[in-house]
Amino acid sequence: MFSFFKDSIKKGNRVYLDHAGATPISESAIRALTSSLLLYGNPSAIHHEGDDASRVLDKARATCASVLNAHAYEIYFVGSGTESCNLAILGTVLGARDWGLGTSTIPHIITTAIEHPSVLEPIRKLEKEGKVHVTYLPVYEDGTVKLNDMRDALREETILVSVMYANNEIGTIQPVKEIGRLLDEWKSAHGRTHKEYPYFHIDACQAANYCNLDVVRLRAHLMTVNASKVYGPKGVALLYKKEGCRIEPGVLGGGQERGLRSGTESVALAYSFAVALTEAKDIHEEESKRLRELRDLCRDELVKVIPEVTVYGAFDTYKQQANSNQQMKEEKRLPNNINCRVPGIPSDEMILRLDAKGFAVSHKSACASSETDGSYVIEALGASKQEALENIRITLGRSTTRQDILALVQAMKHIYDSFAKK
Repeated sequence: MFSFFKDSIKKGNRVYLDHAGATPISESAIRALTSSLLLYGNPSAIHHEGDDASRVLDKARATCASVLNAHAYEIYFVGSGTESCNLAILGTVLGARDWGLGTSTIPHIITTAIEHPSVLEPIRKLEKEGKVHVTYLPVYEDGTVKLNDMRDALREETILVSVMYANNEIGTIQPVKEIGRLLDEWKSAHGRTHKEYPYFHIDACQAANYCNLDVVRLRAHLMTVNASKVYGPKGVALLYKKEGCRIEPGVLGGGQERGLRSGTESVALAYSFAVALTEAKDIHEEESKRLRELRDLCRDELVKVIPEVTVYGAFDTYKQQANSNQQMKEEKRLPNNINCRVPGIPSDEMILRLDAKGFAVSHKSACASSETDGSYVIEALGASKQEALENIRITLGRSTTRQDILALVQAMKHIYDSFAKK
């Protein structure tokens, strides 16, 4: 049985380019995981073995808090990014019951049309049940929301704004810092403190490798980060909850995670996650620069060899600095993301043909509801349903090289030429 696992992780000549779907676990995270697996005590127990486990769990919590510029008691470990997003959304709605809206007033949520299913699905369920009203903000051609649209959508009964930091399909980075400031200004004008509604939830799963996660700078009340996207283990994520925010628990039981998420914590997964998240922060500037160059190379070479290709989402721009002749780079897209369409070739056909040639790429979120549907994210940019069935997502990672990119482009060119001859 073990030989199967050894064989399954052998890379050979394969090139993995689906890091938005899942990242391989790093060597440092593996060491942290295997060493802490020896801690068999329940961290809630008061005996020596339980205390050993509790101290490592506390260390993991404090380490994650340091990366987010938060307090350790504001970090809650959960089982996945999906659970974290669900807890943030459903917990906020449940926590708002005693806010004083009145029995006839329905709470209001603002989100975007291109959020991950772990955000959209619980919101749609609440909406269908008549428990909330929802505004789904549109995105424009580059995949970003407009602050004016957000400002116009805010209401007295708005309790939650949920916007992803960076999109999992097209890599567009949303203006979350500006949204946080806008919400604070709106609350100030309406006589509310920064801790009052509406809360601001940021799904930072895709952004964690490459963007600043400082919750104070971003003015976040709630933030989701997933270990499996930062070269950590699967099965663990966190929810940051600002002190004083009222949300109700999603899992009831023994009251672990300070009552917000019952169930015995996985000390090993939490500690490995903390190590991976710290490593991601330590190398993010250098790695972002390296991947940005490879990303742009991939785009430029694809356009060169397949002129008909369409690349979706925003790309970095330059703007003039105030009172200076210097230009400043404005990051609008994750440095590792390319989402493109080769016309006439269905997504699954391109993915399978590339897989046969040794390249792993994807189409849309692995958590999307139906594999037969096109990407709703691509449709939100203005593409047709047919066009949304022909895009692929290429996401680079720490193992990606220049040679990998050039080989991928040639493989896509070969597939395109073979289709053109039919």
